[in-house]
Amino acid sequence: MITLPLLILMVVVLFFFCRWFLGIGVGAPFVPLHHRDVEDGINLAQVTANDVVVDLGSGDGRILIAAAKRGATVIGYEINPLLVWWSRFRLRRFKNRTHIYCGNLLQADLSQASVIFIFGLGPIMPRVVELIRPHAHPRLRVVSFAFSLPGVPLLAQKGIAKLYDFKIHDSSSVGVDG
Repeated sequence: MITLPLLILMVVVLFFFCRWFLGIGVGAPFVPLHHRDVEDGINLAQVTANDVVVDLGSGDGRILIAAAKRGATVIGYEINPLLVWWSRFRLRRFKNRTHIYCGNLLQADLSQASVIFIFGLGPIMPRVVELIRPHAHPRLRVVSFAFSLPGVPLLAQKGIAKLYDFKIHDSSSVGVDG
């Protein structure tokens, strides 16, 4: 027989599991990218040691690790504190070039970014576009996985990785994806 304190404990554990691991009520659920998709994105963006890579919704840090292996400075924004901890642990060997923040990706500082990665759900993508636009510059490369960035021209795609051109802001341009 389950006692009331045990039932309360089970409900609390289930609540925190759903909230922090599945992302229910705080953002998109954690869906890790396949290794080939990470490589496709890194290659599309042509990440080098001269880059500052920002991953919006960095999950377990796999994109950040791939970029750091190429010598880039990496910055991740993740709302799930367990994944933030896991990312920091996995990136510890690159500690001088790594910053992982626990917070909402829509409040990310993109002022130093030369490459931005996002694997966000469709409904949030218009807000992501508005977050990125003020920081557009000639060297900026933006890669979205699976979901389109509305009103932004698509430059190239490999697998589910899509490279976007934020240097052009005219949504009537040929090749606009979304």
